[in-house]
Amino acid sequence: MDEVSQRNLMNGKRIIVVGGGSYRLRNIWQDAAKSGIEVILVEADSQHISRDLVPHFIHYDFSDHKIDDVHAAEIVSLIHGRGLKADGCLSFVDECAPLSALVNEKLGTKGPSFKAMMTANSKTRTQNVLSMRGADISQCPRTDIYSTKPVHLTTEMDCDKLPEGFRFPAVLKLDNGAFAIGACVVENSVELRRKYCEITSTLRNDSDFPGIGLTHGNSMMTMEFYGGTEHIVDVIIYDSKLVAAFITDCGMARRPYFIATARRMPSFLSWDEQTRLIEAAYRCCLKIGLSDGTFNVEFKLTENGPKLLEINSRMGGYCLRDWLRKLYGIDIMLYSLMIAGGISPYVRTPPVDKILIGVMVIPSLHAKILNEEPLRNLLYNMIEKEEIFFLQFRKLSPILPTYDNPFGNIAVSGSTSQEAKQKLMKVCRELDIDQPDYQVEQLIHHF
Repeated sequence: MDEVSQRNLMNGKRIIVVGGGSYRLRNIWQDAAKSGIEVILVEADSQHISRDLVPHFIHYDFSDHKIDDVHAAEIVSLIHGRGLKADGCLSFVDECAPLSALVNEKLGTKGPSFKAMMTANSKTRTQNVLSMRGADISQCPRTDIYSTKPVHLTTEMDCDKLPEGFRFPAVLKLDNGAFAIGACVVENSVELRRKYCEITSTLRNDSDFPGIGLTHGNSMMTMEFYGGTEHIVDVIIYDSKLVAAFITDCGMARRPYFIATARRMPSFLSWDEQTRLIEAAYRCCLKIGLSDGTFNVEFKLTENGPKLLEINSRMGGYCLRDWLRKLYGIDIMLYSLMIAGGISPYVRTPPVDKILIGVMVIPSLHAKILNEEPLRNLLYNMIEKEEIFFLQFRKLSPILPTYDNPFGNIAVSGSTSQEAKQKLMKVCRELDIDQPDYQVEQLIHHF
């Protein structure tokens, strides 16, 4: 079944989407409409950018996620009060995923349980549940999959209560946070405590950094830091069966922080390594109860095998959807909506003869490619000539954010890794993206 036929299956389906998300999701509403899908968008911000882009917009303040059961009942009541019957519910936003699960439970529609979504929403809980249940993967021994000693930090004093055998360097990150905001490497217990105090004092609630999950609190977690290369596996699951999976390779991190730097698709990993990662991602999702949907699983591939970093209970962000459309001609957003509507997607992934490699652009160093006319004209000229593939994730602010979260990605394609890397380096030098503080060649060298 081709994608056109699958779109036809969704014609007339009415899907609730909880949370409109950020600027990067702005195009999905029109694309859903092209498939005949009626989106009912429930959003806490009455002036959200997407309010006029969907057939049904419901303003409802669900920002206090401690009472999600109350919110779910109220959302269902508001929808029924408008005379609407929904075929399913989902969210493309981490912090709203548990609420969407509660709405599904009240409607009796398809999707993971609230318990499963809450497990995925907490990095500590995810690791602990998997360590208790085991991942049941013959190719990936239990000790190779996940951290055996993650520590949940809710107060400064918790930094002094690390279990025996805890090893540094370690990673410190928000337990419910998205986009690696606040994540960093710490070398010892003194630095752990200092960084914990610094991060939790600046990232306290949603107003400090909207959209990263602070509505669920700002507790943190720490676990062993793993070397190796980072890879993201996006899995599509229906009725607990693996439908399809895609691996995106990540560029080297700029320590001590973990803000995204570069991406590559398809993966440079061997077929055996890819199979192993996909199986690990799939089994980990099932073990925490993620039985239906599209999920985003992050791994480090170390010399001792894959190590799970975290599971995100929604489709991947940044470049993923656009790159899959460009390389394979498939739409993972459509598949997410299909599963929410109770339809199993058919995903055909033909072999591709090109490689996409892209680098993230960050506000502190690269805002000038949009703000300064000569560079902006050069950028648009490259886009028009199809020399580059540019995606903008969010609008630039005149005030630099505390954390240098990417505002876009500039990618090129090539028939080989070497060709793509050479083309990207040329573009990055011309646009002044490659700088002493942002050495692109280092970020992509393992691609």
